[in-house]
Amino acid sequence: MPKDDPCVSLIGRPMGIFMSKPAERLPLFLGTAIWTEEGRERFVLVAPLPSDPSRVVDLHRIEVARLTRLGEGRPEAMAEVLVPSRLQSLLESGPRAFQRARVALAYAEKWHRRGDLPESLALPLDRVRLLACLPEPMELRGADGQALETHPLQGPGAILGRLPQPTVALVGWRGSGLAGCCLAVEDTRGVVLGAWLNPDLEFEGHLELWVGDHRRTSPMAIWEGMELPHLGPGAIQLLPAPRFRALSALVPGAVFHVKAHFETLMLALSDELVHPTLQ
Repeated sequence: MPKDDPCVSLIGRPMGIFMSKPAERLPLFLGTAIWTEEGRERFVLVAPLPSDPSRVVDLHRIEVARLTRLGEGRPEAMAEVLVPSRLQSLLESGPRAFQRARVALAYAEKWHRRGDLPESLALPLDRVRLLACLPEPMELRGADGQALETHPLQGPGAILGRLPQPTVALVGWRGSGLAGCCLAVEDTRGVVLGAWLNPDLEFEGHLELWVGDHRRTSPMAIWEGMELPHLGPGAIQLLPAPRFRALSALVPGAVFHVKAHFETLMLALSDELVHPTLQ
């Protein structure tokens, strides 16, 4: 392994594999980020660092570092199997892969608490661009079950062509059950997804829509008791959007936010909106 590889800095350092807090109790949110490194773009699976959400952890690189410390002969190849560099690959591996991602995140958290987690393994948010959590889903369906176009799939900072109707979307993985959910807004220009996939499917708290000092809320509990669909790895289905009363401040060009307990998603309205009756 090259000496300037960011993962090599672990070798020879005494370090526990886990922090005192069990890995399964760490909050885990999974997303996709892109940044430029040595003139090339990296497009990888990331998670917020629990004790410092202003940084995002490159989970694959952390797993390479962990395996290197344990003496694995081919750490990069093994890490691509255990904690792959793309969310789609993680979904194809199923629940056990998510648990391995938690272990990698716990390792990064331990390293950070010791005070010397390299920036190359956990970058500041201002150095990366967060995309839709799953930018290229294998399948995308609306709340009515009808297939939607998977491209273009927008993410944080998207500009919408119509008034927003925020909801959440379910994401499938290998095996039974679902991988989790994320924020979603259907738009004339394609579906917008939030930056973070939340593996917790307990619908708690509220879904909020706000612009300036004006806001509307709806309890997430409206989706409790629904018969949830079976989705394959990387398939996404939107849930029915709650009905929010109109916000007079949602005018062309306005910046607004959609919030759940796991994410606040900032979006904007186009200067030219499409009227619902004309869509």
